[in-house]
Amino acid sequence: MNIRGLYLVLIVILSLGLLYEWTYEKRVQSIEDHLAFAKSSRYYIEDGYIQIENEELVITVSVKSGSIVESRLKKHPVEKIQGSLGFRVFGASETSSFKYYFKSGFTKVVPEYVVKDMSADYVELFDGNLNISKRIYFSSNPYEVLVKDSSTSNVVGKSYAGLFRTDGRSLDLKRRALEGGMMNNSSYEGVAISSESSSYSSTRLKSIEEPIEVLSRSGWVAFVQKYFFAALLGSEDYIYNYYALPKESGIYRMGYTVESSVNGVGELGHEHRLFIGPKVRKDLMVRAENLELAIDMGWLWMLAQPIVYMMDFINGFIGSWGLTIIVFTILIKFAFWPLTAKSFKSMAAMRKIQPELRELQERYKNDRQKAGPETMKLMKKHGANPLGGCLPVLITMPFFIGFFFALREMVELRHGSLGVWTDLSVPDPYFILPALFAFFMVLTQRLNPQPTGMDPTQAQIMKFLPVMFSAFLLFMPAALGLYMVVNTGVQLAQQAYLYKKEGALSSVNDGS
Repeated sequence: MNIRGLYLVLIVILSLGLLYEWTYEKRVQSIEDHLAFAKSSRYYIEDGYIQIENEELVITVSVKSGSIVESRLKKHPVEKIQGSLGFRVFGASETSSFKYYFKSGFTKVVPEYVVKDMSADYVELFDGNLNISKRIYFSSNPYEVLVKDSSTSNVVGKSYAGLFRTDGRSLDLKRRALEGGMMNNSSYEGVAISSESSSYSSTRLKSIEEPIEVLSRSGWVAFVQKYFFAALLGSEDYIYNYYALPKESGIYRMGYTVESSVNGVGELGHEHRLFIGPKVRKDLMVRAENLELAIDMGWLWMLAQPIVYMMDFINGFIGSWGLTIIVFTILIKFAFWPLTAKSFKSMAAMRKIQPELRELQERYKNDRQKAGPETMKLMKKHGANPLGGCLPVLITMPFFIGFFFALREMVELRHGSLGVWTDLSVPDPYFILPALFAFFMVLTQRLNPQPTGMDPTQAQIMKFLPVMFSAFLLFMPAALGLYMVVNTGVQLAQQAYLYKKEGALSSVNDGS
């Protein structure tokens, strides 16, 4: 198959993919499961559950146990779900065994609560037999829930708070919608602890084989997952025993125990701080020390973190994540212009001496030992280097990898829009970015001559590279595709400008 045939195959594949995207799940999905607890009133009591809410959160409380059994992030809707109450961090599924909930209380007793008082944004529960009360309400800090357990009994033991979860992807972490395609499904999922002895340590859920215990003043413990997570935040006034336990009866358990304190009216208890929200770096930094480390940047975090810092800074002025990616990419390209310019000059010189190289090849076609030194002599004379084109790639690749790890966890890109792209965290549904990237790659190839004497098979493989790389972008988040298109486009413009300056464009236009 020649190169034209390969391009024809690519066009057919892209067309079929586009048709599939336009017809796949375009009807509104059923929302029965998502609206199981939804009611018309702002709060309700029915079937043993209470629902309260503020501007950011809707949480559902089991009256009997006092557990938070469902939480929804109102400003982060579930994709393609009409009337969705928002993304569920906590919740259970009627169609699977998945469960995720929060529970707190005292270690030596198991109360059975009834409702004592409630409103739209708080609920107070009470067990008259044990003289234990629980108040669940919202903090003034966004995405923070306060749970105050108190008792007049002296036999209740230590205070505790815990997160309980089964295996599996959270209810609303849809593979197509949230995980950025098949190349981006390995986002970290596990338990993380921050303490006085270690700012951040984490363990994947399935790797917890022995109990983990850490004593610390302040700190936090969290179940970490993609985009959204829950964390128990400590206070500097107390010493916490943070723990994470191996799976038992299908449930992973993590949380802390802490000595109950005595308030002014003789009650024992503790006020727990529960964060339920998105992984936005600048917000987490002010919530608790080192909490932003819960944003997993992968093994190249030393590259990914500075990229996130720079993008945060740029977005503070622009206010659009799509435009932020474009501006960030352009700034990076111009920052490295002095280095890439040297490479382009060498490539331009290589372009200009192509006729002389072909003459040398013909002259010494039967004497390879002499052809090599003469070729190197000619290249040195004109400042040409056949490997000069590798420098831009070597410079770009670390940023490509770092950007990949950065955007994998950036919830800001979820529903971040630019033109026809309404969610930069998922693959381009219209295949515009892969097609543009292939187009720029073809133009780049036309600017750069193939090495003289290249094997015909190798030459065909080189022509096929735009197809291969564009196909790769079909499965990557649109944000990464946007970065690659802008990066390649700016590089193409820079190269064409320098070629024109060096007088090398004439040979390009001549088709040599």
